Amino acid sequence: MPTPPSPSRPVLIAGAGIGGLTAALGLTRRGVPVEVYERRRTGDIFMAGSGLTIWSNATTALGALGLEDALLARGEPVRGGTSVNEHEHVIYRMRTARYTWPGSVPSVSISRGDLIELLVEACQEAGVTIHEGQRCVGYDQDADGVVLKLEDGSTVQGSVLIGADGIRSAILAQLHGGLPDPLYTGRSTYRGISPTPEGLDPGTVYMFHHAGTRVGGGAWHVGRGRVAWTLSCAADPSEREDPSVLKERATELARPLPGLPSRLVAATDADAVIRTDIFYHDWRERWGDGRVTLLGDAAHAMPTDLGQGACQAIEDAVVLADSLAGRDDPVAALRTYEQRRIPRVRWVREQVMRLVKWPQINNRVVKWLVTKVIAPVVIAVKQRTLWRELQRPPVPWTTRPAVRETR
Repeated sequence: MPTPPSPSRPVLIAGAGIGGLTAALGLTRRGVPVEVYERRRTGDIFMAGSGLTIWSNATTALGALGLEDALLARGEPVRGGTSVNEHEHVIYRMRTARYTWPGSVPSVSISRGDLIELLVEACQEAGVTIHEGQRCVGYDQDADGVVLKLEDGSTVQGSVLIGADGIRSAILAQLHGGLPDPLYTGRSTYRGISPTPEGLDPGTVYMFHHAGTRVGGGAWHVGRGRVAWTLSCAADPSEREDPSVLKERATELARPLPGLPSRLVAATDADAVIRTDIFYHDWRERWGDGRVTLLGDAAHAMPTDLGQGACQAIEDAVVLADSLAGRDDPVAALRTYEQRRIPRVRWVREQVMRLVKWPQINNRVVKWLVTKVIAPVVIAVKQRTLWRELQRPPVPWTTRPAVRETR
């Protein structure tokens, strides 16, 4: 019989991002000993990224771990979204709050730093040890356990290993005999958080697109009157910009977009603007082997369209905790986790890739017809089915009754 987790052989988690911390908390809540190893220091983790939306499927999973009140206190509940063109004419509206599941937690927009801080605090209160400044570089395993290798040459023994160390995961690289080349979407994003809302109503994800420049983006409240914004543009991934010019570049991108985008960029401190090239991985059905499995971007990095990257990492984490808790055979438990998650993530990724591969239209008449007539109709028809399924919380944390539609 394979050795189950114990205080002397805990579950080892490589990576203290959103997925890794959620997994650590979920496992600890279920009585499974955990140790987390993270290459960054806590302060650097808190500063990483800008804002994000955690849709109801993932907030409900976090709520099951006792985080609902803290999440709603730090973030901003989301009702839906509005998409406009360069003339500020509405193209379509998303009424995502209509399609949440009964008893679920509302979708929340929050800064990535606040969410990480919330998870770190919850993990520390639960007794989870987070080893900072410890880069994971590989592993060995046998029938009795797994050995995690750290960059400083030291090793750690555990019962199983969870690779939650991101798109350039060392655990993924060893599992597949080399790190798969990340695929570039062709777009880069400039991001920041404005300390003032600049007229944006709470509860709405505001999306915008300029047909001529092909610059797009969004803005949303992240709590305490702050608004996160993003500007996306076509770019060469080999470009490197000095941090001192990022706000200037974001200002240039926002200039053709009237109103809100320019005001938000102007209100943001220059040292708070970041640039991120958007990469993803080819789909892989194999997430694990023996006592090792993957979670979050290490398993299924996808483009940011639909905002499900962090949400799917959270779903991974709670299903992993449920699969491992109380099981005498951790190897079988890891395969159960993978079998439960792979079909769900595959479907979500398919929806994202449909958006990423949407053809560009150059004919002005056809473009007008698509954006003014076809797109709003298609989105209105499809959004109920899409958002109902996207926001389905991971079982067994919630039941699966009929979808609630609220107005």
